[in-house]
Amino acid sequence: MANLDFMRDRIRRGSVQRIRRAAPILERRLRDEVPVSDGGGTMRDATTATARGLSVEVRVAVDYATFVVEGTPAHPISGNPILAFPWPRVGPGTFFFRNVQHPGTQANDWYNPVLDDWHTILERTPT
Repeated sequence: MANLDFMRDRIRRGSVQRIRRAAPILERRLRDEVPVSDGGGTMRDATTATARGLSVEVRVAVDYATFVVEGTPAHPISGNPILAFPWPRVGPGTFFFRNVQHPGTQANDWYNPVLDDWHTILERTPT
């Protein structure tokens, strides 16, 4: 029985090492696929893949991530009446509005194709 315990522990250690090495590759692939260009790279920077033993925790830690994946219908956006929305226009200057009508967005399930490829990433990662 001791030999089986040794083998199990060795396989587990090897698997944990491979997952630890593969997690940054998964994170890079996810960040490469982020569809939102918000100028500051917020969604890209907030996308992480962290090895946790025999699993990987993937997070997209921005409040609008669900809206990107699921999409949104057209809807009004109302701001603080004191702080108006700046809205660029053609020509010099900027218009300010207290509310705007957002046209909505199409759903973009950008991360699932990368997650579906996890097994390939893991297989190609050396131990």
